Amino acid sequence: MARRSSALLLWPLVALPLVLAGCDEAEQGRILRYEKGVYLGPEDTKLDQETLDQLRQRTRLQQGS
Repeated sequence: MARRSSALLLWPLVALPLVLAGCDEAEQGRILRYEKGVYLGPEDTKLDQETLDQLRQRTRLQQGS
């Protein structure tokens, strides 16, 4: 009987780190329900004109034109 009561006391010590791991800041705000075919992440940021020009230039170089 003493072994059973000590096991019951040990479970909260084992479960507590697992529960607290769910409270990790990196785990907060995660998408938990997904919709097929729908992107639910943050909106993409717009690229400035200079960056777009640089990407276009790189594309031209890769095409060989």
